[in-house]
Amino acid sequence: MSYVAKFEMINGHLFRFDTRIYLGEYDLEANGKCVGAIIGKNPGSAKPTKHGRLELLDLDGDKMLPFVRNRFTAAFQHLGKTASQNSFIRVWNLFYLCNANLEEAKKVFSGYTSPPFCQTEAEESPFVWFGWGGNDKFLNPFKERFINRKHDKPFFFDNKIRKIHEAIPSVMDSAKHTQGMPAHPIESYLAKML
Repeated sequence: MSYVAKFEMINGHLFRFDTRIYLGEYDLEANGKCVGAIIGKNPGSAKPTKHGRLELLDLDGDKMLPFVRNRFTAAFQHLGKTASQNSFIRVWNLFYLCNANLEEAKKVFSGYTSPPFCQTEAEESPFVWFGWGGNDKFLNPFKERFINRKHDKPFFFDNKIRKIHEAIPSVMDSAKHTQGMPAHPIESYLAKML
């Protein structure tokens, strides 16, 4: 399995941090190499096998992580390359509370006065794929911390015009989430970035 993360229980709620999608052979004890990052809304249905340390994920129906891995894998294949050992895609989120039902997650998360965020957000990534969806009154304030940061080679699939934009989206832009996203434009673009 190539999906790992660190889960923590905070005030009785499960949070997922340091999510990595490995692209090939990996060793959790070795230093990994981030080849790119994606920013989503919040962790969905993937569950921990253990808490408190980097461990394998039980996807439990989560479709975003396999979609992202498949796009990167296809991009490497298009280039005639394979990912190096311990290379991974970093997954950041607008917030890290685990719940496949976004509306329920928003309600729970709104009760946190000092919400926890992933410390890996401070790390660099060769490029950042924004996939947090469109304008959302609740989510928009959380987008600001990513918008206000310098990112190397940011991009998103603009759902309104159905094309890749090489920029950081505004809170109003429709940075298409992976659900229902066409594979080909992303794979072609990733092949140029890798």
